[in-house]
Amino acid sequence: MKMKFPSLLLYLLTSTAILSCNSNATTDKKYNELTEKDYAHESDTVNGETIYFKTATTANTPQDFSNLDNSQKLFIKHCLEAADALIKTYDPNSSVDIYVPQTLDSIIDQWNTDTTGFSCTKNYFINAIGTAFGHYLVKTYKMKWTMVTDEYGSEYATTIEDLLLTNFPLNSVAKAVDQKRKGSLQTISLMTKQHINLIPVVKLSLSIYNEY
Repeated sequence: MKMKFPSLLLYLLTSTAILSCNSNATTDKKYNELTEKDYAHESDTVNGETIYFKTATTANTPQDFSNLDNSQKLFIKHCLEAADALIKTYDPNSSVDIYVPQTLDSIIDQWNTDTTGFSCTKNYFINAIGTAFGHYLVKTYKMKWTMVTDEYGSEYATTIEDLLLTNFPLNSVAKAVDQKRKGSLQTISLMTKQHINLIPVVKLSLSIYNEY
């Protein structure tokens, strides 16, 4: 018996196959070797909101994932306390217990517009807002704080191991600051949600294919 896949499932299967093949290409550059020409600019709609992003294929870099040790957990705790103070100052209706990615994007916009309105250093700001973003991802999408180590060093990350999904919230804020990005944390959040929602569909389509 043959089963006709809906076009969405075929699209997902095709995309997965292409990405899998690309990840083994010997011509792929390492992340730090990418230039703007290597990126494809794309858009998508998630929850009725259009998001814009760019993608590129990189060479496979071995990564080691480890649980946070006590000192790293303490770092997260202190950064969340710092984030609470920043959020309450620059968005009085919010706090570290009540905020969304747009809240953090707005505070980043304020920083990028005029840093003299802040009494903290750039590194302090990135760590605080980045940790708040990671905390949101952990709470909202059931992710987990981890440390990811590769040839470039170690980085705080949020992960869902079963889905092979990894975000780097502190690094995302650093890029939003350095590159004057607008709305980038909301975009990452929506893309994370989309990834989580689509993975079960891909698994289902593969199961159907294997069964029939």
